[in-house]
Amino acid sequence: MLLRTSGKTFMTTVAIAVIGFISSVITARALGPEGRGLLSAALLISSLSANIAQMGLANSYVYHFGAGRSFPYLRFFVLSLAFVGVTACALAWGGLQFSHAVQIHRQLILIIVLALFMSGQTYFLFLSQLRADLHFFNILRFSLVVGNLILLLPVLLFLKPLNYQVILVTQLIVVVGLTLAGLYWARKHQVWREDAPGPAVSVGRVLQYAFNQYGTVLLGMVMVNFDKVVLLNMGSMEEYGYYAVAFTTSRLIGSVQESASTALFARFAGKDIEELGDKVRMAFRVTFLPMLSLAAVGASLSHWLIVGVYGEAFAPMALPFAILLFECVIGSASGTLAQRFNAGGRPALVLIPQAISIVPMLMLIPFLPRDYTYIYLSALMLCFATLYWMITMALYPVMLKETMPRVLPTANDYRALRQLMARA
Repeated sequence: MLLRTSGKTFMTTVAIAVIGFISSVITARALGPEGRGLLSAALLISSLSANIAQMGLANSYVYHFGAGRSFPYLRFFVLSLAFVGVTACALAWGGLQFSHAVQIHRQLILIIVLALFMSGQTYFLFLSQLRADLHFFNILRFSLVVGNLILLLPVLLFLKPLNYQVILVTQLIVVVGLTLAGLYWARKHQVWREDAPGPAVSVGRVLQYAFNQYGTVLLGMVMVNFDKVVLLNMGSMEEYGYYAVAFTTSRLIGSVQESASTALFARFAGKDIEELGDKVRMAFRVTFLPMLSLAAVGASLSHWLIVGVYGEAFAPMALPFAILLFECVIGSASGTLAQRFNAGGRPALVLIPQAISIVPMLMLIPFLPRDYTYIYLSALMLCFATLYWMITMALYPVMLKETMPRVLPTANDYRALRQLMARA
């Protein structure tokens, strides 16, 4: 089942990556570096607010549902969804204060409303991992990028010159539809189970798990997004446009690792720890070195790839793109290894490598050069993705008393990989 789920999620992720890449190229060429920077800044504020507002609530719901624990699911569902929405709006308003761009502040209401519905869509994205087949999870992810592209094309044809505010409106329409679809899915499947077979658990314990995992998620978001927040405050919109496109494009290479990591959590959250450990190690072995090799190829061709796809105007993003390819693979490897702790009910352990990695990273920010900041930021991201990965590896023998995960795949791994590709 894990192979089947990983295969479907992988193919969905590949399709999402391709469609998202097409949308990124269209918007970059239509808006130029500065306009693309404004669009990326507005989307960063909305999406980051929506993700921070989750507080690990949906993930805790999934874990205790999978473990068969009994607690007031329906009340928790309603209150947590409302809490996430209100928190996202407040965070979006606060996030706008990081940017000095007048064009961004003029869209205050639009960005806050976008954050509100993004928080609902994100909540259902996490909650849909209740179903180990990840069917609705993949539908939500795929519908988001397809919907954005479908609404973008007529706007591109009939509204000229195109501005970033119109694209924000089209994306708002899509996330509103997906939030409503999530509500329908939850009601149809009655995810608020009242007949859980396991022992009762207090809401306090549910929140404790949520906040433990939220700590790891929050630090992870800081590690992944601090560079963009810093550049939003320190750099110009043109520089931000270069970096945002480089970062978004580099995420394409993480599709395989992301699919495996998501399938692991959905399959093993609250369940068999021993099998979880075996599958996490296998997923790490079969994805890490192949993706690292692919990153090396992409980095060597980065200038020709970027100029050929985005045009000469985006040539300055080639170097950060090459660096961020390696950062994506190494960071995604840490995410795969961390599922041993998240799905195994010990998310607090993931805080250790994140906390150790993030402190020196934040201390170095004030010393970054003002010229070509976006290049130095990408190098800083790579350094601390590597540090995070090394510490996560060390947690296995130190905290779990298990051998450190191997890097080289085994013969059994190759056989499992062939099965995965056949199912995909």
